[in-house]
Amino acid sequence: MVREIFKIDKNIDSRASGALYIYFISYLCYLFFYRVYGDLDIALIFKPIIVPSIAFAYFFISKATKIYLNLFLFLVIFFADNLILIEGRDIKVFSTYLYLIAIGVLFSYVVTDSKIFKRNLFLKNNFNYFIISYLSLVIFYKIASLTLNMEFKEIFVVIGYVVMFLMVLLLSIYNALRFKSIAFRFLLLTILCLFFSDVLVALNKYYSKNDILIYIACLIEIPVYYFLLKYLLYREK
Repeated sequence: MVREIFKIDKNIDSRASGALYIYFISYLCYLFFYRVYGDLDIALIFKPIIVPSIAFAYFFISKATKIYLNLFLFLVIFFADNLILIEGRDIKVFSTYLYLIAIGVLFSYVVTDSKIFKRNLFLKNNFNYFIISYLSLVIFYKIASLTLNMEFKEIFVVIGYVVMFLMVLLLSIYNALRFKSIAFRFLLLTILCLFFSDVLVALNKYYSKNDILIYIACLIEIPVYYFLLKYLLYREK
């Protein structure tokens, strides 16, 4: 399993290899200046490089013909990751919308891959529309609140994200155990890295001020988008 995680294909495009090197270096620099050194200005130099480098690697490695949704996923994550660092409540709320869209795409993937609706053709054929409808309702609610001077409850966005995230985690565990696919294992690693890195950062910030927690969180967070890349690539096979 460890060999599969960090396996390097000798036939990989040199441009993709370069993009992966840039990814790891830029992510390491970002985490050092943001999490450890605490210099947001310098961290913002490296942050915008992280997701595009992974997206470029995916573009050059992928052999699939329909990659637009995956590229859209990277685009959404890019804006969400960078906007959340900008001061301002409205900007942070908007970045939460984008994370909700990203996790919605992954939720659609894991539900489709799990085949839990294979006996129910209605749910199988319309599940994606349910997700799109929910996301559309959240956006419509936000627009209506601005137009009609209604109070917008961000809790609906947060709850939606948390529920989808937990469902992706549970279905990733289910898919990894049932189908024993490498793709499902990489998605599970992606979700676990996100979960544990956030938990450690929260523990350090709100409960126990310990630099070791930050260092461990950084180590866990670095490969998160690399694992996502591997999941998307193996899912296409």
